[in-house]
Amino acid sequence: MAGTAGAGDGTFIGVDIGSATVKVAGVDRGGQMVGSPVYLRHDRFPGQVDAVKFALRQYLEQGGVRVAGVGTTGSGRELVRKVIGADVSRTEIFAHVMGIRHLVQQREVWTEGADGRPRPLDRIGTVLEIGGQDSKVVVFSEEGLPIYFNMNTICSAGTGEFLKQLADDAGIDLRDFGAIALRSTAAARIDATCTVFSKRDFRHMTQKGVALPDRLMGICIALVNNYMQGVVKNRPLPDPVVFQGGTAFNAAVRRAFERRLGTRVIVPPHNDVVGALGMAVIVRDLMLGMDTVATQFKDDFFERTYESQVRYCHGCQNACELTQPLERVGQERIVLDTMGGRCEGCLNPRNVKEVPQRPQEIELPIIRTPLRGAPLGAGGARVRASHGRFFAGIDGGSRGTKWAVVESLGEKVDVVAVGSEDTAGDAMGAILRAVGRIRDTLPDPGLLGGIGTTGSAGELARDMITTRPDRTADCLSTEILAHYTWAAHMVPGVGTIMDIGGNDLKIICVKETGLDFAMNDKCAAGSGSFVEAVARRFGVPLEEYAPTALESRDPTRIAGRCAVFGESDIVHKSRTGFPTRDLFMGLAFSICRTYLSDVARGKPIRLPVVAQGGTFLNEAVQEAFRRTLRLGPEEFIVASDRRFVLGAGALGAALLSKARFEEGFDSSFKGFERVLGASFRMVTTTCDHGPCPRRCQGVLALLEDGRPVAGYRSIDCDFGLFDGMITTEAARQRVGEQLEGVVLA
Repeated sequence: MAGTAGAGDGTFIGVDIGSATVKVAGVDRGGQMVGSPVYLRHDRFPGQVDAVKFALRQYLEQGGVRVAGVGTTGSGRELVRKVIGADVSRTEIFAHVMGIRHLVQQREVWTEGADGRPRPLDRIGTVLEIGGQDSKVVVFSEEGLPIYFNMNTICSAGTGEFLKQLADDAGIDLRDFGAIALRSTAAARIDATCTVFSKRDFRHMTQKGVALPDRLMGICIALVNNYMQGVVKNRPLPDPVVFQGGTAFNAAVRRAFERRLGTRVIVPPHNDVVGALGMAVIVRDLMLGMDTVATQFKDDFFERTYESQVRYCHGCQNACELTQPLERVGQERIVLDTMGGRCEGCLNPRNVKEVPQRPQEIELPIIRTPLRGAPLGAGGARVRASHGRFFAGIDGGSRGTKWAVVESLGEKVDVVAVGSEDTAGDAMGAILRAVGRIRDTLPDPGLLGGIGTTGSAGELARDMITTRPDRTADCLSTEILAHYTWAAHMVPGVGTIMDIGGNDLKIICVKETGLDFAMNDKCAAGSGSFVEAVARRFGVPLEEYAPTALESRDPTRIAGRCAVFGESDIVHKSRTGFPTRDLFMGLAFSICRTYLSDVARGKPIRLPVVAQGGTFLNEAVQEAFRRTLRLGPEEFIVASDRRFVLGAGALGAALLSKARFEEGFDSSFKGFERVLGASFRMVTTTCDHGPCPRRCQGVLALLEDGRPVAGYRSIDCDFGLFDGMITTEAARQRVGEQLEGVVLA
């Protein structure tokens, strides 16, 4: 390992400890970069100090590096400064400004001149920086002085971490994100108010069959719009514009910035380590200007032992969970810092305890009086029997497409099969696989009485498999009605249905007068995708999540009001020493709190409660709800047959199809051969139908073997275009006219 040196012949090192990554870079006395910079993610290591150790060791072992000075920047700068004995620390803003200035002075940043030829950049107008969980902007004056800067709030939405989560959802490598997005021909329109909303829109676009490049480009545009609104605050940005941070590697985000700003956006060399480089320049200038040039860097840093411990603040009702980094010296453990407190109360040692405060219990009105009769049945008047017929249901969910087949026994049914197909970014493909499973399950296709559809892709499924939108046994139903229908079939006296799926949460309150319900509004916090993302982040198979969580004695309090906040909070607390079992159980309670506060919103809970949706297959989530509501297994019911929990929507859709058949409506199913042999495609276009004064962008058309069969996303169209299943040839011709020129191959 290299040692230390005087300022004249050593290397000045900058360490940038961000919320997701560690970067290390160094310069010599003349400002030339020494060795290759190091860039790595925290999540490869048990804790932040371990990541810094690895990164510094990797940098110093390149050969010829002798430490003349060290500086730290980033969100972890003060702790790491104490640990490694850094000579100075500065804010990320200062470090990034110094870094890009240095690159410009070294003539390493090039742009295109007025004559089209490359030339070195001679000044900076604006710096855009987007890292793992932080984003910032710096605006410079004509004289080259920073005159304005701003950062995102504690929210990590609209940053590289968000893109990483979307890449995981789409099943692609983050490094391929930009290249795939640049293949877009019609970027999807995605809500930019909040990137969690964007995430929801992305999944709903998946359900409509929008091509992956169009969805990814839409996300890049939404991220840029979010950044401009939340960080830039729509302030004018002078040229030239430089784009820094790891997200600058994404060429599609760069393209989106260029379109939004109407100017060229320059990505400098070493864009991912500009902060570390700037910190190296800062420490060089400091050390060369001092009378004494001895660095404080602890050259035995790599041999020292660092740990952390969790403590709890009793100073106020915030009940903060604290992390104390420690250095072990012999048998002594020296506390280096106390982090995680939201006020100064945590700085008083008397408030810091080994046990948490007692959690405040959630008080909700519980109604134990049973209902007087069912508020509604599955259908209208029965005019014929269905005994011996088979009915199927398809629930097009955001994460999985569930299917079910039941056999009518008259009043009752026999559940023949229930399954789930991973949607995996391809709703149409998942629907077709579900139809294939239904075909393979039926003993005789001629005995099929109908297929009901529901879920966020329920309309798409109906339009793919049937020829009529109404007065048919192949009925489309809301998720509310489908889930209630199955719950009431299983538990006739059900009072409340709680459903948590991959991205959707709903509560259905059964009343004598009908159904009252509420759903989450464009936010995935508290949903199954939250649990999946955390399990994936920890490398734990989903089936091992609950057994791990149920070992917890002190569940950690997790921020659960936003999925991006929550995942960031869990990752941070994991790095600072919280046990995995406590984090997992804490997340289960977080899901429960979020559901009760944001979805139930004080609605009376009538017993018994039936829990449905894939998230309730997780025993830790079941336990969190039962403990929070103080209900027993006979009051908070989770079906012992896991198929009935996951497939409740599909089973309800099948029962509703059965009811429509018994009302006298026949099936309009196209048949397995036609559906499974067809080529379905969704295309995006702009509708400028001649007689209409409006011009609707981003409308969708579903094509079956090149022929329009349905359209979506029009708003109150007077001509009925792009507004569901196409039922007349005249409407089909008008939609076809709007598709002329659209590349269908």
